[in-house]
Amino acid sequence: MGYRLIALDVDGTIRSGSNPIAERTRRAIDAARESGAVVTLATGRAYRSAIVNSAALDIDVPISTSQGAYIADPVSGEVFRHCPLTGEMALVTLDKLQEHIGPDDSGTQVVAYYPGIMYVDRMSQWAASYGQRTEIEVRLVSNLREVASEGLTRIVAVGDDADIEALERDIRPLLSMSVLVMRSLPYFCEILHPRGGKEDALGWMCERFGIARSETIAFGNGYNDVQMLEWAGLGIAVGDAVPEALAAADSVAPPFDEHGVAQVLEELLAKGLIG
Repeated sequence: MGYRLIALDVDGTIRSGSNPIAERTRRAIDAARESGAVVTLATGRAYRSAIVNSAALDIDVPISTSQGAYIADPVSGEVFRHCPLTGEMALVTLDKLQEHIGPDDSGTQVVAYYPGIMYVDRMSQWAASYGQRTEIEVRLVSNLREVASEGLTRIVAVGDDADIEALERDIRPLLSMSVLVMRSLPYFCEILHPRGGKEDALGWMCERFGIARSETIAFGNGYNDVQMLEWAGLGIAVGDAVPEALAAADSVAPPFDEHGVAQVLEELLAKGLIG
């Protein structure tokens, strides 16, 4: 018996920037699927942004988006799992973020995500550009506390790398007992429901498809992939991953620009270890 479930992070793992997914990677994923494996995405992207990538790979099984907080069918849109922040979680998070950031800090912006919507309390250049790139509606409100009880998928602080690193370090001890705090990108600090991580989504996938944890492979490169790489039967970090992901992985693939994911899948397929 080989590996039967393959979970793929997107950005920095199977694609980068505006570049499309490489043909070699597509072929390797197709071959893994033809061998009987379930191939899915486990991405920090919001659902509407993620389905562009699932469509490019012809994925028709549930995908994990917004880390692991939102699992849905990439074709029909049917939602299978949503772990939103409670109203209390959201209010406490917003208060702690505001205390840390301060009213005069215009360089860091806090935004709140609801499926298909990003709420902002000011329409910054970054927010407007984000909406255009991702096709997510950016909705302006006078205060994010107004939407705290809406069932927010996540709250995110966006800013300079150094500021966000410091923010994560400072607020983690204040919030981590009740919510999940992580940097998904150097300039993104996310707060989610405590069961909103990629590892929880991978566990859900295993239950849905009747696959053992030991039969899973996870590929990733970022801070938000660490727990998933630790949880999977075989956690593989691409060679240019952040140090935390490299340390968490069971194995390290070649770097992204050397088609690391494709190389590993090709090797496992050649050994009959997939499907």
